[in-house]
Amino acid sequence: MVCAAILGAVFSVVDFGAVGDGAAKDTASIQRAIDAAESAGGGTVSLGAGTYLSGSLYLKDNVEIWLGPGAVLKASPDREDYNSWDVCPQNSTNAFESSFGAHLLLAIEKRKVGVRGPGRIDGNADVFTLDGKGEAYGQQRVPWRPSQLLYFVECEDVRVVDLELVRAPYWTLFLHGCEHVAVRGLSIDVRRRPHTHNGDGIDIDCCRYVTVSDCRINSSDDAITLRGDWKRLRRRRPCEFVAVSNCILSSPCCAIRVGVGDGIVRNCVFSNCIIENTRTGIELVSSWRPGSHGVDMTGLMFSNFRVDAGVFCRIRHQYATEAVVRDIEFSGISGSSELASEIRSNRKGKFSGIRFRDVRVGKGVAIEGAEDVSFEGGDFRAVDMTADDRAQWEADFMRISNKFWFR
Repeated sequence: MVCAAILGAVFSVVDFGAVGDGAAKDTASIQRAIDAAESAGGGTVSLGAGTYLSGSLYLKDNVEIWLGPGAVLKASPDREDYNSWDVCPQNSTNAFESSFGAHLLLAIEKRKVGVRGPGRIDGNADVFTLDGKGEAYGQQRVPWRPSQLLYFVECEDVRVVDLELVRAPYWTLFLHGCEHVAVRGLSIDVRRRPHTHNGDGIDIDCCRYVTVSDCRINSSDDAITLRGDWKRLRRRRPCEFVAVSNCILSSPCCAIRVGVGDGIVRNCVFSNCIIENTRTGIELVSSWRPGSHGVDMTGLMFSNFRVDAGVFCRIRHQYATEAVVRDIEFSGISGSSELASEIRSNRKGKFSGIRFRDVRVGKGVAIEGAEDVSFEGGDFRAVDMTADDRAQWEADFMRISNKFWFR
């Protein structure tokens, strides 16, 4: 009855041999259903109640996966069930982060693809990230684990809606070089002890025309990121026209992070969000790689937030050599922070037009090497910070970080 409401032909994975008992591998059966839907010109691949153990699945044009009530798509614990690192030119690995380039669900240069609930996708993180004693491996010591759980690269017309996404072993949802994307109604939970290193919620990299709304993200690393890392894409493009609204975010790292890469992030809006139980509410950092140009960030707006965090915001160039940070506005923000915020330029790039309007977070912001920072209304103001104050701030920030990472 539920499936009948879905537009297009419906392809039940049970009809293609899926068992859904949580023990048998259903990878081949689900993929056959996806392929059949593509051959028919498109349709919905339906997973009814049950637990479907699977390795890598490849979405095709005009195909949507529907996980019904009680349906769980669970990641296989076995490495041989996943794609190789060179599955496509855009794919990457990261030795420092023990990220090996495998994914549970892949959509590579596809059109009109999606996944929707109300079911659940379970990344089965414990089997990859915990040792025989039940303790977490160090970040660079994970023997093998998949990379992003859901991987969409250079796709058009993408929908990921009304899903539970839990226990990702690395990033949860990665959108790279995609256009016209709707993400809505996700419940993402990666945060737990023992800690999952790099357990991001949603990473939006070099994408255009993206909406993210009504999501609850409890991540073990950044909850939502906007990135400008275009070096592996077939077509370089900025990350732009992204709107994030009505989300509740929590992270032991950053609730919102903007930066990473040598590209552009511009004309993006975050509104009506709650940030709670988080180390850093909003962080803009051009680059983590020494000697890089860094990400140019312009035309970003953050409005109508409630923020309770160790630090409300940090805006930094870090290692960037030329990046421009311009026209950044914070407005209608209230809450609390344990430490002062910071704006720090290395004087190699340029900061201009950073505005705080009706911001009531307390503690204020320490400004170093940056000009053209303005305040209007509220109680948020610039504060002086001596060298001794800076040393104490760094020590306190480390203390807060440890509290969030290891609680």
